[in-house]
Amino acid sequence: MGKILLLIAISMMTCAANSSAQVSVIKAEFNRLGFRAYEDCEMRLLPSGDEKFKVMIDDIERAQTYIHAEYYKWWNDSIGRALLDAMAERARQGVAVRVMYDAFGNSGKAPRVTKGFVQHYQKLGIDMVGFDPMRFPYINHALHRMHRKMVIIDGTRVYTGGMNVADYYIHGRPEIGPWRDMHAILTGPIAQGYNDLFVQLWEKETRRCLPAIEKVTSPSDTIGTAYIVDRKPGKDSRNIRQAYIACLDNAQSRVRILNPYIILVSSVRKALRRAIERGVEVELMCSLKGDGVASQNSTAREVYNLQRRGAKVWLCKDGFHHDKLIIVDDTLCSVGTANLDARSLSFDYEVNAFYFSPRYSQQLNSYYDQEIKKSVQLTSENWTTLYTRKERRIGWWLKGIRGIL
Repeated sequence: MGKILLLIAISMMTCAANSSAQVSVIKAEFNRLGFRAYEDCEMRLLPSGDEKFKVMIDDIERAQTYIHAEYYKWWNDSIGRALLDAMAERARQGVAVRVMYDAFGNSGKAPRVTKGFVQHYQKLGIDMVGFDPMRFPYINHALHRMHRKMVIIDGTRVYTGGMNVADYYIHGRPEIGPWRDMHAILTGPIAQGYNDLFVQLWEKETRRCLPAIEKVTSPSDTIGTAYIVDRKPGKDSRNIRQAYIACLDNAQSRVRILNPYIILVSSVRKALRRAIERGVEVELMCSLKGDGVASQNSTAREVYNLQRRGAKVWLCKDGFHHDKLIIVDDTLCSVGTANLDARSLSFDYEVNAFYFSPRYSQQLNSYYDQEIKKSVQLTSENWTTLYTRKERRIGWWLKGIRGIL
């Protein structure tokens, strides 16, 4: 019995040493790539739209100096107006409120952010602008969109993740059911890093310099290292894909990915294949039914091909998953705005937070395990029953243009 306990203890020590070494390797790669590290950072997960917006509005109502908000979609519906009404009240109390929404993301059939809507809130004290309005020739403006989602309050708290501002993040959509997503509150010095990103894009878009803001560090109970990995068109354009590749190439035992649009660029696809070939357990989760024909069928074909190479693929049947998560070896995790498609990895403004934290990795693992219970595992046998012949063919036909999807 004593020998068995000794062997168990040695095995646990070896695993801990390997994990520590692996973390050091990925951190070194992140540092080499120029990603900025922040110490003493915490994260609180918000796994539903209902929880996110309630907590966020409470935080907005307590803001003291400034509120900076940036969203790809900000719909003119009940939750969109509720957030702006709360911000307008703080603006009345002297809090600086700046809001940027993506002009393209709020076009089409959406409850539009019209000129009159914007002017109404500008009169209430909110400095509200649309990012890169569509102008002729339109194609120039359709390429590099602002796909980030973040709210920074007083330089101490950041809300970020996959959720935009729209009622369906709470109530779902009739055609696909519940809209499932993950947001997070980030605290500590990382909040200043997010605010720096906001200021850079705000000044670029408006050509107006913001006054210097005193940097404030919020208290933190748990010491943890976090990195901001952002993508800017023409600059730092490969950052997010390089972060994913660094994680995949240095993973030792397991990688779990939950993403709505898995339409991979070549370099990330190759990194996933390398991980599978090394014996890493690669798990991918997406939704059985998507929110668009092209994205749904392209994603289905992509994950099916990875399944044939040895990946474990879960297809969630309970609504649509819009999360953007990765968990590596139960020690590193990421929550952010980037999809695993060419739009996010090759064109748009994006930002992900990577936390070297077994604690937060375990929380996301628990969430992942819960979602597995609502999912079906994709196999070579059920591929033809889960997807119609037409859907399978569309996925195959679209592979030639997946570099722009």
